[in-house]
Amino acid sequence: MTYSLTRRAALIGGACAAMLALTSVPSQAAAKIQRLVSPGGIEAWFVQDATVPLIAMEYSFGGGASQDPPGKPGVGNLVADLLDEGSGDLDSKTYHERLERRAIELSFASNRDQFRGSLRMLKDNKDEAYDLLRMALTSPRFEPKDVERIRAQVISNLRRESTNPSSLSGRKFLELAFGDHPYGRTATGTLESVPTIEISDLKEYVRRNIAKDTLRIAVVGDVDADTLGKLLDKTFGDLPAKAELTPIPDVVATKPPQRAFVPL
Repeated sequence: MTYSLTRRAALIGGACAAMLALTSVPSQAAAKIQRLVSPGGIEAWFVQDATVPLIAMEYSFGGGASQDPPGKPGVGNLVADLLDEGSGDLDSKTYHERLERRAIELSFASNRDQFRGSLRMLKDNKDEAYDLLRMALTSPRFEPKDVERIRAQVISNLRRESTNPSSLSGRKFLELAFGDHPYGRTATGTLESVPTIEISDLKEYVRRNIAKDTLRIAVVGDVDADTLGKLLDKTFGDLPAKAELTPIPDVVATKPPQRAFVPL
């Protein structure tokens, strides 16, 4: 599935709106959104604002849960939960200590079509914040003990959802609406699939999905364009040039309309 200009514009607009909501941006700042291209060719949509000494960034890669391996829904979600559990020469404890010491907020999520991330920090901590993000994206550790700990948390949540009417109805809707299409998979996986996910699946997901050609970035905060361009190159510059995404077929509407009863 290729990304149309409409989809790109929607992503950029949504990300910029989310960023503007995070800080006290004056109303006139909406007219100052800049298209920034770093020296290394990384594109971002950028609002410079020095109202408060904060920098916030939202970014995404194409793919998301639709790129989970057949029969193993939940791989992207598990990757998102594990990228900040140690990277490079930092184990999970040390990595989180560095985040907490500098009050850096870092998170990842996998939805239907995108693998998304968020980064927020004080201006003075920008170099360390962007470096920690770089490490998470380029050299995640996926230590067995961390994988099993996070897997147990995911399974616990899935068990809780198995008795939740809203979760059950949502899963049933995906099943009826999309059938065997990748959109019919739940992003968090199932009680049957999550235990079968291997570390090799996590590494392969990162290799295939985290790449520069589908990268979309929005930044707002107290940083100038030249400094931001260098930070973006340092953070994303070593990623693969192109993702290896599996094409997603168009969705065909389910016919006729159906009604389902889910016993609880």
